[in-house]
Amino acid sequence: MIGGASAVSAAVLSSTAWSYTDVQSDKKMTPPSTGPLDTVIFGDPTSETAHGLTAISSTTVAGDLSQSARVLNPLSPAQFWGGSVTFTIKVAPTGTTYVSIKLFGGESTPDDNHDWRLQFFINGQSLGYLEQGNIDNADLRTTEERFPGRFFVHTLPLPEKLTQGKTSLQLEVKSFGSIYAYGQNAAQFFGNQTTDSRKLYRAYSHADPYFVPASDDVFGNAPTPTTRANTDAAALATIRARVLSDQQSLIYGSDHSTTDGWGMETIARGYFWKDGAGYNNPDALRATCEAIDGRYRAWKKDATVLTGSDQQWQGFGRVGLVTALLWNEQGFQSELAKSVSTGATQFVNPGFELGTAMPTGWTWITWAGPGTASRDTTEHHTGTSSLKIAAGGGPGDTLVGPSGRIQVGAGSFTYSVWVKTDAANAKAGMDAVFWDGNNVFTGGDHNIFAPAGSTGWTLVTNTITVPAGATQAEIWFRTAPGTTAYFDDLTIVAQPPAQASPVARRDAYTDMLKSSRDYWVQNFRHYSNQAQITAIGIYQANRGLSLLSPQDAWPEDQAREWAREAVGIKPWLGVLQADGSRSKPLGSNYFTTTPAGLTRELGYVGNYGEVTDWLVMLYESMTDGANPVNPTDIRDQIVKMIKARSYFRYFDIDKDGNKLGRLETEIGWRNEVYPGEIAYAERTAWDSNPLMAAVAFSDADIIGWTQEMIGDGQFAPQLDLLLTNFSARVGLNAFRLISRDLPGFQALPNSNSRLPGNWDAPNFLFTDETNGVVAVKYGEEMFYASTYWRARQGINKIARVHLVRPAENRCAIVREEIAGQVSANTYTVPDWVTWDFAINDGTGKPSFIPGGGFPPPGDAIHQALAGDVLALAKIPADIPDPTLGAAAIPGVESMLVGKAPFYKFEYGPYIIGQNTTANQTFTLKTDGKGKAELLTSGKPDKHGRQNCQRTTIELGSSVKVPAMTTVVLRIPDAASK
Repeated sequence: MIGGASAVSAAVLSSTAWSYTDVQSDKKMTPPSTGPLDTVIFGDPTSETAHGLTAISSTTVAGDLSQSARVLNPLSPAQFWGGSVTFTIKVAPTGTTYVSIKLFGGESTPDDNHDWRLQFFINGQSLGYLEQGNIDNADLRTTEERFPGRFFVHTLPLPEKLTQGKTSLQLEVKSFGSIYAYGQNAAQFFGNQTTDSRKLYRAYSHADPYFVPASDDVFGNAPTPTTRANTDAAALATIRARVLSDQQSLIYGSDHSTTDGWGMETIARGYFWKDGAGYNNPDALRATCEAIDGRYRAWKKDATVLTGSDQQWQGFGRVGLVTALLWNEQGFQSELAKSVSTGATQFVNPGFELGTAMPTGWTWITWAGPGTASRDTTEHHTGTSSLKIAAGGGPGDTLVGPSGRIQVGAGSFTYSVWVKTDAANAKAGMDAVFWDGNNVFTGGDHNIFAPAGSTGWTLVTNTITVPAGATQAEIWFRTAPGTTAYFDDLTIVAQPPAQASPVARRDAYTDMLKSSRDYWVQNFRHYSNQAQITAIGIYQANRGLSLLSPQDAWPEDQAREWAREAVGIKPWLGVLQADGSRSKPLGSNYFTTTPAGLTRELGYVGNYGEVTDWLVMLYESMTDGANPVNPTDIRDQIVKMIKARSYFRYFDIDKDGNKLGRLETEIGWRNEVYPGEIAYAERTAWDSNPLMAAVAFSDADIIGWTQEMIGDGQFAPQLDLLLTNFSARVGLNAFRLISRDLPGFQALPNSNSRLPGNWDAPNFLFTDETNGVVAVKYGEEMFYASTYWRARQGINKIARVHLVRPAENRCAIVREEIAGQVSANTYTVPDWVTWDFAINDGTGKPSFIPGGGFPPPGDAIHQALAGDVLALAKIPADIPDPTLGAAAIPGVESMLVGKAPFYKFEYGPYIIGQNTTANQTFTLKTDGKGKAELLTSGKPDKHGRQNCQRTTIELGSSVKVPAMTTVVLRIPDAASK
């Protein structure tokens, strides 16, 4: 719902104190609330003394913009907890008191492994949770600057049970180290604080969640953004070199039996890329099938290979995808006619023809003797090159070996190589060494050397019995100290005992695909991104079956139903049961996507809601390769979902003052980092690049947003992952960017569409009652709210808001009112500190991670919110088990129990009333005198965007809020509020 109102003038913002301006009339407005109850100025001796401040491992420093400040130092030796400051601050004896902290937005952590945090404590109890709780950290500092050159404020509510009847309270701010949310034990989860915290500037207490600081409280000037110089060409050239190298390495530099799914797809798609080593190359087809063979053999030894696939929940889907991609190639059909290979029995690049300084697939073994190794083009037995080893003076022989191992079994093993040396006392040869399946060394010293002295090209060969239990082998070329030798044309002949019954590849691949499809329809996931990944694997597996074994394949429409459920076109109905029915654990009318087009977990998610990569993968699973289809309904839904995310982009500056678009994460539910990543149409992630959506869907808006990113010079800064992460997963992403998306994007027409969050764009109002989210653009102001933020186990009456202006950035957790009927059942908040939920491992039994996460290191601490009683929402009658089998585990998050029928809250100039029901109407009552603007969505234009209509109402009146709608009031003059 994008704004279509006429252009409005820029807001006038003070460089030192915040105030409002009516963006229609530029009339200076009365501040919407009173000032703070109390202010602590850190680093100011008078203020600190007045508030009884004491400090542990803390230093006063000269802060930014000439402001006084403190830092909290790490302890020595470094520990999880760092320094702290304790002080007394005024509170209101009735109602809610809020505490805010003022921090400088130009600070960041030194690297990606650190996310230093600050936490409030009350009387020794933690105010909220250390990770992902409904009361967030006082601060989370990451590698990005949150608000360059300016200060920002973060606001939290104090528990009323601790402030009622009091006029002051002792607060503590403690620093601590990093948290890795996916750590499998406490040692992985918690990291020590090793550098100083972010500077602390001021702490405020106030009765209104939005307060106006004193006139001398400096916050910094509104910047004039510049445009970043374009550095795309250099970054793309480096990525291109990486992709070319990857193509060589995947085909010739690795053991294909251990190639993962991402590498498998990269090889298969490389067969069609004219610039790469795999283009029309039979070796690429062989490598692809050997990779599938390796996955098949591993699965037959260990059934969990299906459920622990490279991409969780996708199963063997990529086997079906590469089958469709290569199906029409005669060379692939010839490979399919073979039996499953028993494992690699030939090292890559045995003639040393490939590579530059060093032969591809071979490496100098660093623990052995000194020397040099290189690909040499002056000497060769056949072809044009050989491996040259120039040994140093010792001690020990210089060794060169393969980058990967070959697979072997019981039987004989013959290895041969041609060797040439150039000195009378030269000594050079090779050794075969073996390991078992657990990587335990099982035998070596099977050395064979060329005749002593200077020689021409001489064949060196040896036959041995494979050591008992050995499954893997390497060949090491040995050159004695002082010797220079050349090696060429390595051959291996492994003669294991004859296998009783070779398995045809067609049969094996059919077995894999049918088993994968049938398993995952019985284990269909329900969170949006998980449902999408599961549906991708189901569809890809069935598509491969339709080619390999049509009698085992479902009709196209049946396979596509799972995709329709995954993108929210049809209700998600749960897993397929033995009798052919669906389980429907969330009823018959639960959708994985909201009517507004956002992904659905429990509420709005920032990073995890960016699922364009999965959506493109799902779409292209249907349109790429043999017998493509044209799923217009799925395409249209995906485009709608991408456009819904566009309202969650706001504009700011990077650390150098250049304009950039950012993903809104401050109101997100899961694992969010502040600020969000650079994002226009699409962000960079493991499986996505910023050009992908524009090329896949050729939509004018998506194209325009992507071209806007290029114009802002913000493409190259998003490519760092593709330059620094050399996993096969990111390699597939890099390959896609260079081989498909970059040339495809360059061929697209120009589009004038720009993101709706630009300061000079029309106003918009976007609401999503299913996810409980609001996004408003009003002049040079962005306002985001999550109305039931992190309400995982019950109705917590907490909203999360983020207000951004050119010189103002505030994030707050706000108390709210609810209305409507709720359940008589309740949930009592336990004494957990790390996070506010327990994990269900899918078995109905508690996870190995304790409820509330691992306890933090050091002395035991307690939760200030413990004992709070939360009401539960009423659950629709057709939902038999709203907790998906987790009811016996206290604290496991549930999809529906935390959502109230109606919410009302106020923040700054905004009054929000949101109706989340399907068939009720509520009344939003307003207080005071004066006027307010009622913001509503107008009729969609030809692009599906909605104007933000503005009408004036009298405060003190009531507004009807129909089912599944949100009323947004903005008070331009709050004098009588």
